[in-house]
Amino acid sequence: MDADAQTTDRLVRLVVIVLFLKVAGFVLLAGSAAFRPVSGRGLVVGLVLAAAMAAVAVGLLRSRPWAWPLTFGVLIADAVIIGGLLRLLIDVGIALILFQPRVRARFGLR
Repeated sequence: MDADAQTTDRLVRLVVIVLFLKVAGFVLLAGSAAFRPVSGRGLVVGLVLAAAMAAVAVGLLRSRPWAWPLTFGVLIADAVIIGGLLRLLIDVGIALILFQPRVRARFGLR
């Protein structure tokens, strides 16, 4: 494996790790519903978003072509529905990584 392929692999793994950390946050939110009031709609939306993030992360890890564009849909939903400046900055950072030419080429995009 050459240096470019290793760098690309590391970037994709970094994105996957960040997405799984976000999934863990949503799971913690769901778990905290037992101790504090959380709206039912918010809980369902959080769990659906967590499931979508987990699916996209696994797809990215396995270099599935559908995972690259679907990641942006999940990131946009995350930024719009959940909100927050830090979350938006993290989502933009993930998008910048995914738009790198070597990462796009890994998923069969130009």
